[in-house]
Amino acid sequence: MRNLLFATAVLCFGSAAAISAMAIPASGGDLEITVEGVNGDAGKVMVALHAESDSEGFPDVKGAIAAQWARAAPGTLRFVFLDLPPGRFAIAVFHDENDNNELDANILGIPSEGTGFSRNAHGSFGPPSFSDAAVEISTDSGITRTSTTLEY
Repeated sequence: MRNLLFATAVLCFGSAAAISAMAIPASGGDLEITVEGVNGDAGKVMVALHAESDSEGFPDVKGAIAAQWARAAPGTLRFVFLDLPPGRFAIAVFHDENDNNELDANILGIPSEGTGFSRNAHGSFGPPSFSDAAVEISTDSGITRTSTTLEY
């Protein structure tokens, strides 16, 4: 799980104080993500938006189309991706508590920092499938909401 998209996305957007919602051309709708259960104010919380793809495994670098991050704060954070085209999308989140731009994991590859996925999807021995985490954005759908509770 150490090679999840998160580290790549954080490095791509590195030094910005915060990433604003990245618009993707089309007229579908907005996606609001509520991240609950942030356990402290150390580090940052990273959110990666994934489009449906033919590739195996979620999250993967090929499926990532945008990312945002915010300084961690205990409790709940909200993120919004604007003007998404119609289609299926999934969110992967992690709390980079030590601010090293990586999802830290133990020797078995189990994350040692908080992680979560849209629709509070859970996987068996790894991340959930794209389908389990996917939310649908339809034409002119307005705001679609999903949430996740970080698991540490």
